[in-house]
Amino acid sequence: MNSRDMELRKEGDGMGYYERCSAEAGVAGLSTIFRMFSEDELRHAGALRALRDGGRVDLRHSATLEGARSILRRLSAEELSRYRGDLGVYQHAMQFEALSARACSELAREAQHPWERAMFQTMADEDEIHFTLLEEMQELLEDTDVQ
Repeated sequence: MNSRDMELRKEGDGMGYYERCSAEAGVAGLSTIFRMFSEDELRHAGALRALRDGGRVDLRHSATLEGARSILRRLSAEELSRYRGDLGVYQHAMQFEALSARACSELAREAQHPWERAMFQTMADEDEIHFTLLEEMQELLEDTDVQ
């Protein structure tokens, strides 16, 4: 299995993981953000499949950062206090995103075509955005003292 196939598999795993996180969050805003992450992972997996099948891929940046930050600004302490999930989920997801960002950055450096380099760099950038948002979500929950 080459590094592109491994990344495709990770993106698919991430999509399912974030869907489960969304279902378990118990806070509508956090659920929405997890669904946004899942949609990004689905886009990434689709781009990798198209590339594997010989297609040229133009992957545009998602609107997850702006959308998620808007949601986070509107979340109240009362809403966050209803969170009953495991905060370890955030740490696990941040590790996943960090690994994926590094892998995509490496694939971008190895890419032979500028459009391919751009696609992998977009994926790396979005994984870094996911990491940052997960960190912000975890901090909000910790500050609300949900545990």
